[in-house]
Amino acid sequence: MNAEVKPNVLKPRWSKVFTDLWEDKTRTGLVVASIAVGVFAIGMIINAYVILKEDINHAYEAVNPPNVEVRTDLFDKDLVRVVEKIPGVKEAEGRRVIEIRARKGAESWQNLKLIGVTDFTSGINLLDPIEGAQFPGENEALISESMMQITGFQMGDTLEIELPDGITHELIVAGLVTDQTMSKPEPNPTNNAYVTMKTLRSFGLDGNFNRLYITVGDGRDLALIAKVAAIVEDKVKKSGLNIHRLDEDPSNIHPAADSILAVIGILGALGGLITILSSSLIINTLNALMTQQLRQIGVMKLVGGRSIQILGMYLILIVIYGLIALAIAVPLGALAGYTLAWFITSLMGATLQGFRVVPMAVVTQALIAILIPLGAGFFPVNSGAKTSVQRAISNYRPGSQSAKRTLINFNARWISWISRPILLSFRNTFRKKGRLILTIFTLTVAGAVFIAVFNVRDSMSAVMDQLMQHFLGDVTVSFRQPYKVGKVERTLLEIPGINGVEGWGGAAGEIWDENENAVTGLIISAPPADTKLLTPEFVAGRWLLPGEERTVVISDTIYSFYPNLKPGDMLTIKLPGQRQEEWKVVGIFKFVDTLGDPMAYADFNFIAERTHTPNQAASYRVITASHETVFQEQIVRRIDDYLNDRNFSVQSVQSGTLLRENATQAVNTLVVFLLIMAVLTAVVGSIGLTGTMSINVLERTREIGVMRTIGAVDLVIMQSVIIEGLVIGLITWLLAIGVSFPISFVLLKIVGEAMMGSAMALVFTPFGILLWLGIVIVLSIFASIMPARNAARLTINEVLAYE
Repeated sequence: MNAEVKPNVLKPRWSKVFTDLWEDKTRTGLVVASIAVGVFAIGMIINAYVILKEDINHAYEAVNPPNVEVRTDLFDKDLVRVVEKIPGVKEAEGRRVIEIRARKGAESWQNLKLIGVTDFTSGINLLDPIEGAQFPGENEALISESMMQITGFQMGDTLEIELPDGITHELIVAGLVTDQTMSKPEPNPTNNAYVTMKTLRSFGLDGNFNRLYITVGDGRDLALIAKVAAIVEDKVKKSGLNIHRLDEDPSNIHPAADSILAVIGILGALGGLITILSSSLIINTLNALMTQQLRQIGVMKLVGGRSIQILGMYLILIVIYGLIALAIAVPLGALAGYTLAWFITSLMGATLQGFRVVPMAVVTQALIAILIPLGAGFFPVNSGAKTSVQRAISNYRPGSQSAKRTLINFNARWISWISRPILLSFRNTFRKKGRLILTIFTLTVAGAVFIAVFNVRDSMSAVMDQLMQHFLGDVTVSFRQPYKVGKVERTLLEIPGINGVEGWGGAAGEIWDENENAVTGLIISAPPADTKLLTPEFVAGRWLLPGEERTVVISDTIYSFYPNLKPGDMLTIKLPGQRQEEWKVVGIFKFVDTLGDPMAYADFNFIAERTHTPNQAASYRVITASHETVFQEQIVRRIDDYLNDRNFSVQSVQSGTLLRENATQAVNTLVVFLLIMAVLTAVVGSIGLTGTMSINVLERTREIGVMRTIGAVDLVIMQSVIIEGLVIGLITWLLAIGVSFPISFVLLKIVGEAMMGSAMALVFTPFGILLWLGIVIVLSIFASIMPARNAARLTINEVLAYE
């Protein structure tokens, strides 16, 4: 007889677990989605971080980048041979770099660097082909491209190029390539065109070089690189050449690696915040579940169930939620992480080693998917499991509460003009204060992060505006030789649409120490005394006075070399072809560390006298009547044609707006990444609000039934629920504005240190606040619609029979 009894596949309590899981699909979906969003975000960031950390440095090292790069006067092969014999030098190579202009057909000129290479098949700084030929032939060029710098030139195009002597030639684009060394920060980065030295000779140039590339035996040994660089510098100077710039870089660290990984770290912190926020929904949901199933717990205890068994049952339910979320989030996180890594490397012209799942990401995701929900759910579950039998089977009802006199008293005359369903919505908003606080916390932080991202965006845009004024006007005109300032000003002011012209001088100097050793290079600009294009942000001191000699206003990046420098101190500065002199520092202005040597300003007439170009300048900044990009592009063409017709030797004419847009692409890309994380945070907040509204409607089931019996139609019931959601949303919007302040400060500090090498001033923008208001209203309505529809569909019999 016993043999005929079929044993239960599942014990009753485990059967109940799966019943709770399956029957309330809305609750299951909300909890799983909430966990999955946080687990996905963490997985995406860890996958991207690990892949980038491993691959960008590996890809950079694979192209054999130079460990020492020397920019100097023209030299021949003999110097290369001398450098090759220096102990520690592995390879040495000379290249010719020329600033040119290029265009296709009647299009506008674009600035390019024409680079003559002796051997493309091997050597230093190998190029990765994107399209077309791997090596150029005679009168052919390979054009560097990346997602950050796009010329628009295509394979097979015939380009007209203009050399510094004004003579034009033709080049055929044989292919597109990536050059990873172009990721080094430059004030005005341009694309490269790579040609053979034979092609340069066909243009009438000699076979000399002006760049010296060197690799050492162990490209990861910083001490060896520094030692070799010092010897090379001495050899070059003994050859009678001036060194304009010398860079030292290890082979295994991409120039932008630290900045990129720091930004990924910021995204990781936001991902962790998303995970923490998702736990609030778990707490709310399990609190509501325990309240709803209080009588079931009492029955289980009556038939012998122990608190530990009931606790285990609900904890298993939480684990299952986490496992379902994990199954969804792991593959999506791996795919999104690889995509993010691919996108970032594409910006830099680097390559990845292929798609892979990072084990550390999976382990971290598994721990988060299980431990965070368990930690969030343990206390409500434990409290419910310990409920006494008497309380559990009493006449207690979910959502029941004693009548208390509150601020919203329906008999109060001051609110008698508001309809009762709307008053009911306001009252219901504050019925469950603990649940309300968790929901408000989640959505408030989501909104604060969202608003903070726009504050960071505008703050960085303000920094870029401040930075660009040091290098550009509305239109910047550069000549291949200095011209009289008055002559150029009169000529340019004849062109309609130009309101002002300023001639700027400059020089490349060096700061020396007391032992007559060069400490650092110094970029000196010399604007006119009455310039309208420069308003530096001073850290200390003042601006230059007209006619001041041997006086500078210097950038705060000088603190890297002289941390205690202050106005009134003296610096030993040497200009090319001049003896070193003591210069007085009268002011220090805010700048960024990422652009290399410190920058300084000096009196125009003094610099012109020192460079033997009195009242002359080779660089002019034009003030246009309109700052629109289209208008400035029109002015660029007019200036180019006008000056060439009058036999000026033009090197470049550049639109300041267009150059600024190109320079801010990295900032815009970062903002996109931050917005993605902000949107994920908003998703968690909206899920939390949806869950809260669903629970609130569930607990008000009998109340809704009473409203139906006294004549409330579906629209009134739905309106009541939606208004409740809107009230919560608007409360979080107001709180998010305040919370966004500290979050903005923290984000901007981290981003500033990572991308700019210095702190940035915070700019608050109303755009993010107003945009979040619109989003939170839409989120609140959509989060309330489904619970409202469910409430409206309940029949009177269903609600009166609800337990």
